[in-house]
Amino acid sequence: MNTYDITLKKIAHEPKWVAIALLTGIALFLGAGLYISGIFGIIVALMPLLLLLAVLCLINPYPFWLFFFFLAPLSYIVQDIFPTGSFIRFLGLVLVAFSVPSILMSKRSANFKMTPLGASLLLFFLGCSISLLAFVDLEESFSGLELFFGNILSYWVFINIFKKEKKLESLLNVLIAAVSIQALIAVVQKLIHPLWRSAGTITDPNYFGFWLLPFICFAFYLGVAERNSLKKVLYFSAYAIMSIAIPLTYSRSMIIVLVIAQFVLFWRQKKLLLFGVFILATGALLVIGFPNLFAQGISISSFFTAARVASIDWRWYFAQTAVKMFLEHPLFGIGVDAFFSTFQFYSATTPTIRIAVVHDSFLEILSGTGLVGSVPFAFILFFSVRNFWQARKRQKQRMDKNRRLLAEGLLVGFLISLLSHFFLSTQHHVTLWLFIAFSTIVLNQSLSHDKQNSLQTD
Repeated sequence: MNTYDITLKKIAHEPKWVAIALLTGIALFLGAGLYISGIFGIIVALMPLLLLLAVLCLINPYPFWLFFFFLAPLSYIVQDIFPTGSFIRFLGLVLVAFSVPSILMSKRSANFKMTPLGASLLLFFLGCSISLLAFVDLEESFSGLELFFGNILSYWVFINIFKKEKKLESLLNVLIAAVSIQALIAVVQKLIHPLWRSAGTITDPNYFGFWLLPFICFAFYLGVAERNSLKKVLYFSAYAIMSIAIPLTYSRSMIIVLVIAQFVLFWRQKKLLLFGVFILATGALLVIGFPNLFAQGISISSFFTAARVASIDWRWYFAQTAVKMFLEHPLFGIGVDAFFSTFQFYSATTPTIRIAVVHDSFLEILSGTGLVGSVPFAFILFFSVRNFWQARKRQKQRMDKNRRLLAEGLLVGFLISLLSHFFLSTQHHVTLWLFIAFSTIVLNQSLSHDKQNSLQTD
């Protein structure tokens, strides 16, 4: 067997008849509900949909996750009427636990092979579920579990929709264009309103910098790989406007990550002299924009040493508290996404002064899920990085420069995004799970190219 035979199996799409059957069931559900009233009407109305889902699960367990979306809104209605809250949440948790394997492990293909990344996702979600045992108030923590379930669903959707090269490249182009427009808006904001920290129209300055950082890397690498002169100019223009926007956010953590990102970009292209030019330009932007930005005589030096409302001191305090929570609950943590609710019991100061957010995704997961969740999450990140690296390595062996640069650009952008997660609690951020999906997509693409080449050789 050829060394480059595909070892990762693409997750199959549901056939059209499933969608048609589901729509038919919903139509019967609505029709019966209109003509029959009372409890009996509800039972009759639900029967077609329930029977449909039962049949689908017997034929193929893949659509079992639909139960979750049916149960989630219903459970909150029922628990307000009857004292069944704990049971409903437990039942919902069981359904979710069954649904995740049915998404990631399709039974239709006898050749399906579970990937290390897929297994890590399953174990991570299992760890999040187990962590609920440590949290006394399940309601808020269960919502956090729903968010992570949505993250894994997003991963599955992304690798199916964007698995083709053209679709992946189109998505990257659309995102780069959208984020670049936001960066342009942010720069104009700063020019018109000097007292504003540039943030575009989508979020606050810190999270705006978080959005921009990975796409700076993507635009740079796509610009290097592009052969068309006009497209190359567009990519590097997007790179430039995003690089200008981040210093004007005055987000200290994102500026630090920006400097690291730019060093990596220029180092990989063996143009460190340009990195020096970038440092001078960034410094100039900070100095020119700063005097009109903050009042009370704060200088740039005091700004970067936490004089502004002592925010770094607070972040350090939150981080210490998160570590303390983990040390006291090392196995299961305090419950997924429970830091905000539990902080008041650990705080030695007034907990209402600041919103209790760890400002670190990794500490948020560590304190919330303990070892049962944080270890599989670390494996998710490790196997994602390995997927990118293997894709880059295979394209390099094939001497396909453009695809190698794409894989490397996605890898660098992913690593820069992970570095940003040390400064913000963004474990549910859509880009994190999108980039994890990218790692599977580009590896599958590289394996597919290898198999095509081997078939042509034979």
